[in-house]
Amino acid sequence: MEQSPENRESRSDMVRARAWFLDWLPAVIVLVLLSLISELELFGSAGSWKLFWSLLYLAPGLWIVRAVIRGLRRADEYQRRCQLEALAIGFGVLIMAIYTVGLLQAAGVGDLRRLIQISFIGSILTWIAALLFKTPRTR
Repeated sequence: MEQSPENRESRSDMVRARAWFLDWLPAVIVLVLLSLISELELFGSAGSWKLFWSLLYLAPGLWIVRAVIRGLRRADEYQRRCQLEALAIGFGVLIMAIYTVGLLQAAGVGDLRRLIQISFIGSILTWIAALLFKTPRTR
């Protein structure tokens, strides 16, 4: 079944989507590999290498920042506005989550490292969900 002309993505939209995917892909792969290495305790679980393996997570994090900036530069005004609103919602969720983690730590509940990771992951998922909600795909 062929889509009507007004519902098809333009060539520039397809190019932007491909570029966005290619910007994010290396960072996500490295992040997954580092997480697997860490969880399976293959390297750097103790000793002097522990600091190196911990700081190695900054590389994919900075790559993700680069991907977000490049994606925003390629976006049109409407996409930038939607992205800004989604980022604001995700940031608000992160602030409330970190505030809650602080209260839980003051009460002596939970593990700080895990709660911070959950807060960070939750805010990113909220950002993505808000962006998907703001910019529904045409079908």
